[in-house]
Amino acid sequence: MNKLILISKAIFFLATFVCFGQNPIDRVLPADDYFYNPTINTSNQMAFPNGNNTTSALQAMIDNLSSSGGGVLTINAGTYTLEQIHMKTGVHIRVHPEVVFKSVPRNALFRAGYTNNFAHVNNWSFQSTNGQKFTFDFSDLQSTEDIRAFQLGNTSNFKLSDFLVLDNFTKFNAISSGAVGGTPAKFPTNGIIENLDIKKAHYGYGLTQNQVAQNMLFRNLSGEGGVTLRLESGFSGLADLYVTDKTPILNNIYARNISCTNGAHAVMLSPHTITQGMVDVRDVTGVSCEAAVSINFGFLSESKGQSDANGNAINGHSEGTFSEDSVIANVIATFGTNAQVRAARLRHIPCALRGHIKMTINLDDESYTAPSLASVYYLALEDYVSLNNPKGRYQIVLDNINHSGFSSEVRADGLITDGGENDFEGCDIDGPPIWIKGEDKNTPNPLQTTYTADVLGIDDYDETSGFKIYQEFNSKKLMVISNESAEIKIYNSLGALVKTLKSQDKSTAINVSSLSIGLYIIKIKTNSLIASKKIVLNY
Repeated sequence: MNKLILISKAIFFLATFVCFGQNPIDRVLPADDYFYNPTINTSNQMAFPNGNNTTSALQAMIDNLSSSGGGVLTINAGTYTLEQIHMKTGVHIRVHPEVVFKSVPRNALFRAGYTNNFAHVNNWSFQSTNGQKFTFDFSDLQSTEDIRAFQLGNTSNFKLSDFLVLDNFTKFNAISSGAVGGTPAKFPTNGIIENLDIKKAHYGYGLTQNQVAQNMLFRNLSGEGGVTLRLESGFSGLADLYVTDKTPILNNIYARNISCTNGAHAVMLSPHTITQGMVDVRDVTGVSCEAAVSINFGFLSESKGQSDANGNAINGHSEGTFSEDSVIANVIATFGTNAQVRAARLRHIPCALRGHIKMTINLDDESYTAPSLASVYYLALEDYVSLNNPKGRYQIVLDNINHSGFSSEVRADGLITDGGENDFEGCDIDGPPIWIKGEDKNTPNPLQTTYTADVLGIDDYDETSGFKIYQEFNSKKLMVISNESAEIKIYNSLGALVKTLKSQDKSTAINVSSLSIGLYIIKIKTNSLIASKKIVLNY
């Protein structure tokens, strides 16, 4: 990177601090060329395959382009099973949208900044030919096996975009960034990662995890399962390095339009033992996720040699935080019953909804399919007094947090900020007990109003104004009994109309076999009244 670019970056952040330092919500997103400003040698072109579709042939093309001043490599339509490939400086790869990459278990299929003693790789890109997504297909791998699409080390001025990852709850994130080399550490800086999607991601991983990165833009990322954008520095090797080298941190991280469906979180902040810098995340969506956003406190691990048996810091470690100039804004969380929820957090589900917890652990061997908890899981704020008081606590700027479909027992602001007060105890329901750690037991939740699971059965029906509604035992029929004809509508927990019919007889049997187990609202309208009832279908 030349001195002019460095000076312009310094001027930008100085101006931001002077003008907006006291109002982080007013921070301006830098232009794309702040993050990625490539030089592309379009006169030097190659195409793969060229009679040979092997890993060695592709690597040779990348090496040749890099050594001859850089260029553009087009990967034509096809399915390619590859071993590990290393990106090189000046090479810009354009992938046809009908390309499918496959591999066997390994630490990563593509890497940047790992070869030749972690030599610096810069000015490169990997994206589609026309903006439509190509595919990494890892669906044949087992959930216990390791794989990444990309692993980023000593690299800068790069762009990754335009692909779909078909996962199978495998270990590791599709994209990861970390520190490499000696002291000072080398790590990813100045890049754009955008227009990506993942399916069937592991709860403990997801689309992208960044242990360390700086001056990065993440945009238009979506995930089914896991965490879409994980800003977490939990690797023990990085924690040990940070004791003597304070450079490898997350800082100047921007993210826009990040979403999660049927997973853990769209965005997660977890500093572990590192004092992190600023992150600015806006336009976050979570549909049927544990929480759209998770903001965790810094903490020490005894098993990693960071604390003694009493929780006291040892070996130079301390609890981490994020900068309080950080922003998460414009969050929309929609309740659903297919979230991935870890066992220790099931206690935040109201008693009335406990019947939705599937007590068979998921294929990731870490989560359960269960109802969403809240918009923001924000334990970094638990007992907060000021930055790092208590240790590891911090408060970022939250703005415009929205939620729909959640129980009235969930806080109106959509937050969970207290592990004790915001859980639900004393539930009188069948099934194994849900674990609650000692310090959070016997802590009343002022919003708790239910203590049993809300399920309609033959002996437990609702009778209102002449109506009886119940689910026949061990059947897929819902019975509605009324004294007059009625219009019946059933809505799912997201408010979508899923079934409608008109009853003519006093007793109407509704076939609900097409509806999945879960929470519904049934509305009944006659000439004389309108009634509604929340029901939970169990088969």
